[in-house]
Amino acid sequence: MSKADRLGAGRFGGGVRPVSARRQAVAAATGVPTEGVAPPSELPVDRISLNPDNPRSSLGDLSDLAGSLKTLGQKQAITVMNRDAYIKANPSREADLEPDTTYVVIDGSSRLAAAREADLTTVKVMVSDDQGSTSEELLESALVANIHRQDLEELDEARALQRLLAIHGTQRALAKRLHRSQGWVSQRLALLNLTPELQARIGEEPIDLLRAVGNRPHDEQAAALEALKAERARKEALREPKPPRRPEQGKNGENDYGVITGGSASTQQ
Repeated sequence: MSKADRLGAGRFGGGVRPVSARRQAVAAATGVPTEGVAPPSELPVDRISLNPDNPRSSLGDLSDLAGSLKTLGQKQAITVMNRDAYIKANPSREADLEPDTTYVVIDGSSRLAAAREADLTTVKVMVSDDQGSTSEELLESALVANIHRQDLEELDEARALQRLLAIHGTQRALAKRLHRSQGWVSQRLALLNLTPELQARIGEEPIDLLRAVGNRPHDEQAAALEALKAERARKEALREPKPPRRPEQGKNGENDYGVITGGSASTQQ
C-alpha cells in the first residue's frame, strides 16, 4: 500500500480520504461526517491544533493580523495535516496537541492564532498529509516554512537551523536543502555562541556585527563588537558629504558674489 493510500489524498488535498477508527470515533462524538468526504478547504478554528514544533518562541502581538483577517479576509490558506497522520509520524507529540482537534497546522500558526483572536469561526486550509512520515520530516516541514519568512526572530531562526542541522548532519547539506550558502547558515548559527549578555542585545546592536563576533571566544566578543562598530562609524564618517565651501569675504565685508553683483550693477548704471 502506498503512502498516499495509507494517509489519504496526497499533497494539496485532492481526492477522497480513508478514515481511521480513531477518526470515526471523533466523527461519532462531534457529528462531523468523514466517510467518502474530500479533504476540506475550510475548517473550524477549534478543530486545528497549533504545532508543538513551531520554531517561534512567541507568536508576538497578533492584533494587526487579527484586524486584517477580520476586515480584509484571509488571503493565504493555512497548511494543515490530519491529526492521525501527524501522530503516526510523531507519536511522542500526541500529548502536546490541543484536545478535541482533528488537524495540526504545519504552516500558519500565527494566522490560526490571529483568526482565533479575531473570533473567526473558520479558516481556509490546504490539507497536506505528506508533509512527513517521520518526526524528523515533520520537524523539517515546520521549521523550513518559518525560516523562509522574513519576520522570524533572529534567535528563533538560529535555533530552528540548529535543529535542522541535527537532521542533515552538516552545514553544507543543510545549506543545499534550504537553497542558501553555507556562509549564510554559519553566520546565523553563530548567534547561538554569543554570550548571554550579547544575545540580550539582539535588536539593539547591528545583527551582522553580532553574527561576525559570534564564533570568537566569549571573552573576546564584547571588545570585538565595539571595535567593529568603531570601524563602521569611521568608514561612514568618511563617506559623509562635506559641507559646501562658504564664499570668502572681501575687504568691505562683501562676499565674492557680492563684488561681482555690485560691479555689474555699477556698470549698468
